[in-house]
Amino acid sequence: MFENIDSLYLVIGLLVVFVIGHFIVQRQKSFKLTLQYRLAFYGLVMMILWFSLPITPSLSTFGYPEDVSDIESKEKLLKYLQRYNVAIVKTTEVVHHMIFITTFWFVAIISSMVKYMKLEKAEK
Repeated sequence: MFENIDSLYLVIGLLVVFVIGHFIVQRQKSFKLTLQYRLAFYGLVMMILWFSLPITPSLSTFGYPEDVSDIESKEKLLKYLQRYNVAIVKTTEVVHHMIFITTFWFVAIISSMVKYMKLEKAEK
């Protein structure tokens, strides 16, 4: 039931940051402050995602088997494959979230700019 508890915490954490950020940004009347807050919350979300990456910076740090004796049993081979799989899956999930959030952030910035341009044009 709770196999992906780390993923659940990640999604809940990101959702909390988005909700808090949304309410803070909506209260701002200044375009400059809106952009600054959006950038700050984007940075916070990217830090959360960065820390959710696997501890190993690279798959090569697991170490490759030096010879056949390192993986002579099926259990050792399974252990190697499972560690690689976990790292690949977690990294793929984080990259997926980063791409989605960056796209979402970019659209939010464009939306703020269009809104500001309309208000500025209406004032003239």
